[in-house]
Amino acid sequence: MVPDRTDDAWLQDIRKLRSYAIVRLDGDGRVLGCNAGVEAIFGYAPNELNGRHFSCLFSESDIARGVDQQAFVQALAGDFEQIGLAMVRKDDSRFRASLMLEDMSSDDAVSVMMVIRDITGFFNTQKRVREAQELTLRGQRLDAVGKLTLGLSHDFNNLRSVIGNSLDMLAARRTGDEAARRILDIALRAVERGTRLTRQMLAFGGGHALVPQFSQVDGLLQTSQELYERVCGEGVALEIRTDAGLPPITVDVAQFEAALLNLLSNSRDAMKGVGRVLVEARTEMMTLPAMKGADRPFVCITVGDSGPGIGGDIRDNVFEPFFTTKAVGDGSGLGLSQVHGFAAQSGGVATIGTSPLGGAAVAIYLPAVV
Repeated sequence: MVPDRTDDAWLQDIRKLRSYAIVRLDGDGRVLGCNAGVEAIFGYAPNELNGRHFSCLFSESDIARGVDQQAFVQALAGDFEQIGLAMVRKDDSRFRASLMLEDMSSDDAVSVMMVIRDITGFFNTQKRVREAQELTLRGQRLDAVGKLTLGLSHDFNNLRSVIGNSLDMLAARRTGDEAARRILDIALRAVERGTRLTRQMLAFGGGHALVPQFSQVDGLLQTSQELYERVCGEGVALEIRTDAGLPPITVDVAQFEAALLNLLSNSRDAMKGVGRVLVEARTEMMTLPAMKGADRPFVCITVGDSGPGIGGDIRDNVFEPFFTTKAVGDGSGLGLSQVHGFAAQSGGVATIGTSPLGGAAVAIYLPAVV
């Protein structure tokens, strides 16, 4: 049988509680007292907050938006609760909190009780789950588009072959008609362009058979650096950084180089031929949505630039075939789809974000050989 406890004993237990910060406020929002949880969560010694306004526990951005005052006003009207709010410790570090304020006023005085719990771990776990779900849905959508693209590319390739063979037969016939010869040359160049487009479509759809080789990323980047510089052009400063001791990967070298060239070309065009490009290679531990078990090592190759970047409203679409932000005639919209298809076929993933240089950054994650 649980023995009866006096009100004083209950009060002492609450004062000692460290997993929750409990703060009592007056009618102006100033601290009247708090429990041991304030020291455990915020780092303030007992009584250090007494007399201070409770807004000192909020971030400057939330104070500017009036979040603290809104919470206090709602509490006086009944109660206020918010999950995931960014709050500030004494050392200025931030954490995600579950915040609750409730009016505890009596006839004699206005009083508000504020209860805070640090939920940073839970918040970060939920964020990772949402990101994994979004990545899975995006992958499923791209997989569906890839299957459609694969079928179209085979049909397109069959038509291209018939047209190309017919043009070759016509070109083989000697003719003194220079006008006809020029028309044939233009048509043959168009067929060659169609061949390159078909290869990119096949790469996105997974219809291009890869020939993986045991390779070192730093060696591949070093070997092709001169080619990369030529693609970037004289107005673009190219820098390549690789972490020491990168693990090897198994990769189709030709497709790897094609992916890098596509990314460098995109960066050059985004900066209109003038700016900076940073190619980085590092090791990261991660788990793909399709994988099970613990994190495993991946070699991450990132190409970032100092261009205008990619808007959040189109980030989910950039890897889709034929999607392009370039003017009509300036791009096929298949460059990034080739990068996505190559990464997926290689057992990895491609993502897009923001570069330290301020522009867009595309990262290719490839499984490390361990």
